[in-house]
Amino acid sequence: MQKKRIFILGGGISGLSLAYYLAKRKDLYEIHLIEKNERPGGWIDSDDSTGFFFEKGPRVFRSSKSKEFLSLAAEIGMDKELVGCSPHAKKRYLWREGKLRQAPILSWGLIKGVLRDLTVKPKIGQDESVWEFACRRFNAQVARDVFDPLVTGIYGGSMREISISLGFPQFKALEEKYGSVIKGFFKMPRYRGPRLFSFQRGMKSFIKKLEECTPIHFHYGEEITSIQSQEEGFELKTSQNIYEADYLFSALPCHVIGRLLLPQLLHISLQGTTLVHLGYHKKVLKKKGFGYLVGSQEKEDILGVVFDSNAFSSFNRLPQETRLTVMLKSDDLSDGEARDLAIKALRKHLKIKEQPDVSMVLSAPKVFPQLKVGHDKILKEVEAVTQQKYPRLKLVGNYFYGVGVNDCIARAKSVSEIFLRETAS
Repeated sequence: MQKKRIFILGGGISGLSLAYYLAKRKDLYEIHLIEKNERPGGWIDSDDSTGFFFEKGPRVFRSSKSKEFLSLAAEIGMDKELVGCSPHAKKRYLWREGKLRQAPILSWGLIKGVLRDLTVKPKIGQDESVWEFACRRFNAQVARDVFDPLVTGIYGGSMREISISLGFPQFKALEEKYGSVIKGFFKMPRYRGPRLFSFQRGMKSFIKKLEECTPIHFHYGEEITSIQSQEEGFELKTSQNIYEADYLFSALPCHVIGRLLLPQLLHISLQGTTLVHLGYHKKVLKKKGFGYLVGSQEKEDILGVVFDSNAFSSFNRLPQETRLTVMLKSDDLSDGEARDLAIKALRKHLKIKEQPDVSMVLSAPKVFPQLKVGHDKILKEVEAVTQQKYPRLKLVGNYFYGVGVNDCIARAKSVSEIFLRETAS
């Protein structure tokens, strides 16, 4: 009996983890993955070509929010390479009103907001923006000093637009379950182990190991140019070949699959950034901690800075070195412009006057889907269209119910399990 052919479009963390889970039934399916780049992983990559170690994409993960990520790491044997964040990186800062302040910023406003949360009645089953949620449960100052940096650091967007239910479901869940975010926080089970983690050889090693553990057909360096729906599947055209698929799984960015097949996805707003990695052959950073974020109300060119050499000192290659990653608000800068803005910000915020010995610039346009209030309506419309017009198409990616690596893996696992249960029984 001839095996049905599954094609997965996109080899980022969503597509690669999906391929891994589907490959558990490779006895039933012939599985292919098409990726336009020459390697899998998408934005996830590690680089030490300059003598400094830099993570080009996601670099640190919270253990308490990485259940599926840690489970997958254990399955492929990468749990043995987990490394915790350096102890002296616990401090975090916020650039606010022209000063670098340790977070959370202690104030009467914060205290009043915490006390208010203990008494405000929960709002059940109704979505609202992060700003509305924070002001209702706490106050405007807590919204600005606590929630605004969270939105900036994860989405690069506005807390007045991002949905609390989709963007930060953990806070909404605490309110609905315990009647208070603060009460719920203290009642939550505590994770035993490193609070923040990465891998000894960087995220690139995780991607490489996952690829090695996924026995499917990989097609690198091929970009999808068109998708045609057929009665029993799809015809796929790439920059090099034409393929026939019985089942299609898209792990492409929402604007790409939207342009190719599902225009409803083009209604999702996207935010980009430019990352500037800077390396110094000596210690130029006086602050101890993980890094800092810039409040959205501040008139600055950057979103924040990660103190890489502090966060994971085990990645340092020299006894005396400083590694920093600056996240810029704009994603359409030349390398020179990005580097100059990053150095200017470090001089202003951290008093670093030295020129870096090494710099790397990475433009990342349209990488952060903005899970705004009403985003769930777009997803429901898309799911209705796929069920009616493309029943053999499944969608995964960071535009569903969370943009983090764990969210992408969880979505891929869930979609694969439902598919295999419905088709492989």
